[in-house]
Amino acid sequence: MQPFRNVKDERLYRFHKLYAESYVTNLRNLEAPWKPVVASVLDAIVQRIYEIYPSIDLSVQQEQPLPPPSLAAASVDADGTMTASRHKGTVYPDISILRYLLGTNKDFQTFIPKNMEHKVVDYLVCAELKRSIRRAYIKKGITLWDKGYTDLVGSLRNAALQATRQAFVAMKRPGQTNSDIILFAAAGPFWMWCLVSRNQVLGFFTKDKAVEDVLDEFQMDRDEDAAFEQLNDEKLGDGKDDSNFSTSTALYSPMSREDVFFGDAIVLPWTQVVMFDTVESEAQLRALLVALDNSCKTQLIY
Repeated sequence: MQPFRNVKDERLYRFHKLYAESYVTNLRNLEAPWKPVVASVLDAIVQRIYEIYPSIDLSVQQEQPLPPPSLAAASVDADGTMTASRHKGTVYPDISILRYLLGTNKDFQTFIPKNMEHKVVDYLVCAELKRSIRRAYIKKGITLWDKGYTDLVGSLRNAALQATRQAFVAMKRPGQTNSDIILFAAAGPFWMWCLVSRNQVLGFFTKDKAVEDVLDEFQMDRDEDAAFEQLNDEKLGDGKDDSNFSTSTALYSPMSREDVFFGDAIVLPWTQVVMFDTVESEAQLRALLVALDNSCKTQLIY
């Protein structure tokens, strides 16, 4: 299976996916168990990039913060923390790929914290994950306008919007160098992605949009997610109807981006929605690898 280069990495991916799908560990279908699944795939892609560009420094990270300019000063002061902001958090991609632009200096052991400024980090991928829809919905197959379909469309649309906000904050970092960035949106095993330029990201928002406004929107989303999670806890019961199946056996045909953004203008070049462990998913992973390869090629700093 693409993009894994060895059996060990693919085996770990399989174990992560089974863990995410399992009844015991995923009672409420939250997104957390799916983070290692997506991280495994991105790790495999990074390893392929290393084969082409061994001197490049990439890192797959989970919950990596993107502090806004208004909090940059506080981060310098050991007594000032991000929690002093009115926001409960900043903008945290569930998973990201970072590129360190410190070069191949052999004296990297001598670097100190002040060297790690915003301008020496690129965000190549910002991934937002949402909880999977009910396993019972996936098991019977996704049918147009049924409950599973509408839940999936809503989750993917929200994930895509939040990934775009994450890219916006990345572009607004003081002294930033970001240009192109890959956005990744997923809900359980279903995912889509797009490659966007700096102009596309900034153009997605109004010209007077401030980072603090985006953080306010994120806070509203977090509150809504918490309320929805509590509601699901009350409705899911013991979850016995969801157990003992693999999503790879589900009946699913790729969903178009028009389906996801039904009624809304499609500003960014999102792909169709595919499902892990399908032919369509492997094709999209190859395309994502090419996009990341081209991004590294055009921005490579020796």
